[in-house]
Amino acid sequence: MSIRTRFWLILGLFFLIAMGCWGGFAWYATQDLPELDGNTLAWFQTRLFYGLALSFLILFVLVQIWAWLDKVLIMPLVHVSRDLSIIANADPAHEMQLESEHLLGTLPEAARQLGTALLQARRQIGETLANHVEGVERLEKVIKHLNVGLIVINSDAGIVLYNLAAQNLFRNRMDALGLGRSLYELCARTPLETTMEFLNRCHATPDGCVGKGDARFFCAALHDDVMLDCAMSLFPSRQSDHHYYLITFEEATRRVSGLRRSDRLIRHALENIRGPVANLRAASETLIEYPDMESEARERFVRVMHDEVAELSVRLDTIVTEADTLAAEHWVLNDVLTSDLIEALIRRLERHHGSGIGLQAIGEPLWIQADAPALLLALEYVLLKIRDQVGPVRIELEALMGNHRIYLDLIWPGNPISATEVESWHAMHLGDGNATIRLDEILERHGCEIWSQPHRRLGHAMLRLPVAPSSRQWRYPVQTIPERPEFYDFSLMSGFASLGARLAMPLSGLNYVVFDSETTGLNPSKGDEIISLAGVRIVNGRVLLGERFERLINPQRTIPVESIRIHGITNEDVRDKPTIQEILPQFKAFVGDAVLVAHNAAFDMRFLQLKEESCGVRFDNPVLDTLLLSVYLHDEVTDHTLDAIAERLGVDVPTHLRHTAMGDAMVTAEVFLKLLELFKARGISTLGLAMQASDSMVLIRRQQAKANY
Repeated sequence: MSIRTRFWLILGLFFLIAMGCWGGFAWYATQDLPELDGNTLAWFQTRLFYGLALSFLILFVLVQIWAWLDKVLIMPLVHVSRDLSIIANADPAHEMQLESEHLLGTLPEAARQLGTALLQARRQIGETLANHVEGVERLEKVIKHLNVGLIVINSDAGIVLYNLAAQNLFRNRMDALGLGRSLYELCARTPLETTMEFLNRCHATPDGCVGKGDARFFCAALHDDVMLDCAMSLFPSRQSDHHYYLITFEEATRRVSGLRRSDRLIRHALENIRGPVANLRAASETLIEYPDMESEARERFVRVMHDEVAELSVRLDTIVTEADTLAAEHWVLNDVLTSDLIEALIRRLERHHGSGIGLQAIGEPLWIQADAPALLLALEYVLLKIRDQVGPVRIELEALMGNHRIYLDLIWPGNPISATEVESWHAMHLGDGNATIRLDEILERHGCEIWSQPHRRLGHAMLRLPVAPSSRQWRYPVQTIPERPEFYDFSLMSGFASLGARLAMPLSGLNYVVFDSETTGLNPSKGDEIISLAGVRIVNGRVLLGERFERLINPQRTIPVESIRIHGITNEDVRDKPTIQEILPQFKAFVGDAVLVAHNAAFDMRFLQLKEESCGVRFDNPVLDTLLLSVYLHDEVTDHTLDAIAERLGVDVPTHLRHTAMGDAMVTAEVFLKLLELFKARGISTLGLAMQASDSMVLIRRQQAKANY
């Protein structure tokens, strides 16, 4: 019950007491009066009337005074209380807004000073923390750029850390890879559990295992024909029953296939040379045993030996060729972005050769597959040879899409280098003398040749190296990953409660998916459809920018002009996009068992629920509505639109992102985190209590069905 409600209840109580006292007095007075004549009775009635009138006048004045106190004292106190709660729990920079007429004296100014001091204190704390995160940032960068897939799980196989290499390795199951999700959704359960139990036993009996800290095993990726070579390490925590495990993943399918091909090659080679060798042995033994053999017979045996030697030579050449091809496939080729390769090459040239070679990257970066150290060495050597041939000129390096290859073009002003000269480079040794490699070996490793030719730019020439493209080139655009994706959260290592106990779980310990949709209109039951669906995950009180879901959807109907004016999505934008039957199961997989959060959630959930049967999914997740949560917290405020709540709580709303599904989802996520802090200050700390608070706003829930989105 709010302070204002209690204030008016006190007035009502006074009124009831006063009326009861007056009524009792009047009744008592009339009961004891003797028989009165007419004049005396009239006099008494007149006094009674004036007494009642005076009482009502006093009551009227009291109500006016009470209303004035409500305006200048109670309402300002309510506003100050609300603003202080926002300052303490959501936005320290929040500005208090009060009417000029109030009786609070210096209290608002003292509250402003308190907010300013709190803001400065938090900034100082933030600066102090920022000065100590350098080591963490370095660790993050190392993890981010590891070529080996790395995932850390807790005792329940919940993911608490993963890097970009793991994201690329499980690219076909991106919906199941995320903080708080189970690794059992990605990999076969039995090898993981068996290895975890083995490491736990080794940890419990230190003398019982050799190399107890880690174990290697093979594991199959679910929903994908990939075999993974894994190494698991145990990191025990202070709590004996809660450990966490670091697992590295490498794709072993190609390696296993190569081993099988090597085995087949060896067996095939033995079978192929057995016959010629046997014939040679028989012919040679015959010639030795019969030295006086007739010349014609001897000539036949010699011819047999010659033919068998020739056949054996051909078969050995074939085996050598196949072995070289197989060996080349065993070289490790990783995904490399050409811009990273060029930056490393420029630094290498400056470090080893000063500024004598000017190299500049042009064009857009592309993904290639390469042995980066070897390719860097080859490019450095080739640049030095170009400088020897054409002099100190500015050289440009451009990556271009070619026919099933990516061309690395070194471009300079002048004439092409002769083919004879380029061919002579192949036999040259590259390296530091102790570990050298021939240029043609590096080219063979990458399956390419180099040649020089005129460039399309007049008066320029180029030297071209065609290399293999990476599949990432088409699956993921270069700029899709944020600069610093938040892929880690060590506080999740304590394990997860069972799903049945979620209502009793603290709000801060739950996983959320905040989502929003854009539609063709406001009436899902009359044929309006979703055309854009977006969501972002919140884990442990943080919005994970690296775990987002965003899709355009073909509604299979025309988008009205009125709707296009709001969200800007045209019929052309969704013409070639998937339908809701394809997108909604993907969104359900992304959501998992997380709590759904939306603003005016009834509107979005209605669209989802009407499509559950046709899409084969069911959204039975708990749902929280930021509109209802805001109404519960600030019932004296009339405006609970997303923009109004965001402004009240100090959440920035980029105007160019409003009325886009992802933009609204991001704003709703930030608003939701602020609301959680305010709920915590009210003592509402569990999911069950938060849902009860929402359910208490039944009238608002009914009204929101008529609201526009």
